Amino acid sequence: MNWLLERVQPNLTIGTTANIDLFNGFGVLLLRKGKQITEDISKLLQKREVYVWKKIDKNSTVRPKAFPKDKYTKLVGSLWGIYHEAKLIQPKQIEKTVTLVEMIFNELKQIEIYMDLEVLRMDLEKFKQNDYGTFVHSVNVALLSTITGKRLGYADKKLKDLTLGALLHDIGKLRVPKEILNKPGSLTDDEFIIMKRHPQYGVEMLRDVRLSPSITAIVGEHHERWNVKGYPYGLQGDNIHPDAQIVAVNDVYDALTADRPYRKSLPPYHALEMILAWSGRDFAPKAVQAFKESLVLYPEHAVVTLNTGEIGVVLAVPLHFPTRPLIRLLFDRNGGYINEEIYVDLMKNLTYFINHVEFDEAV
Repeated sequence: MNWLLERVQPNLTIGTTANIDLFNGFGVLLLRKGKQITEDISKLLQKREVYVWKKIDKNSTVRPKAFPKDKYTKLVGSLWGIYHEAKLIQPKQIEKTVTLVEMIFNELKQIEIYMDLEVLRMDLEKFKQNDYGTFVHSVNVALLSTITGKRLGYADKKLKDLTLGALLHDIGKLRVPKEILNKPGSLTDDEFIIMKRHPQYGVEMLRDVRLSPSITAIVGEHHERWNVKGYPYGLQGDNIHPDAQIVAVNDVYDALTADRPYRKSLPPYHALEMILAWSGRDFAPKAVQAFKESLVLYPEHAVVTLNTGEIGVVLAVPLHFPTRPLIRLLFDRNGGYINEEIYVDLMKNLTYFINHVEFDEAV
């Protein structure tokens, strides 16, 4: 079972007793069950938003604030068509992709940050067949890259080019044999050589299309690494196009948090910690910093379940360690409400970690 704060209009008749514990929006107890409602208490609570803790079935639909699912589904389906309408990329196909970029761009103007793409990924899991996952991945990377670009101050054409490049970054995989692309186990050396050619294939496919140089750079350089150990060109540091550096970070993050035939997905906090550890080695520090500041894993006041089974609310998130927030415990591991202020600082208590996070459906 999970817990969710639900706003209520309690009976505040003077002289009666509260028939349930009442809380504020942060999960702090305002009035204990059984306590008599005085005139002062009634007036005070009438001025405040009052909530109760509601137990919900773990299979019920409680979703984080996310990129609208209907538009996301349409986006993925449209992108599939753009990739497969022709063997070669034509200007008309690019025009359709630009329309999709506009859709993403307009949606991101309305909401500053979208949460937890894993929820959308689970909703679309049944559609993942053959290489369809490549296109779901492309949309996720485009969304994440757009958010990161906004954090870096990208706007207008520069931001749209970044998003379009991210949408097309894996286009070259269409030339990789499916038996290699979808192999459930590790690739052989020869197979990996073929797989590593997909950035160059992508550049070749886009050669006759009028695109911004930054878009072509993203397609060709998103597997280059800061420490010169990437491919296909062996570029290093600032020789890698800045937009390709952004897409590289988001590409790896989405890959780590998605199920693969040969491994299960990693929890978002674990994937983020890995990205942070690779800053300055595989990835440009500036791109990692912007990504970290854009990706809100545990917003303040989100309800989280710890590995101990205890449930709490996020009070503060360290800027430099967003995976290790300060938690105020609300319920013990047996589901009993904790009527005292107990805090767990994940920065200091390294044996604790977050297993699950709840978000309010309301936008």
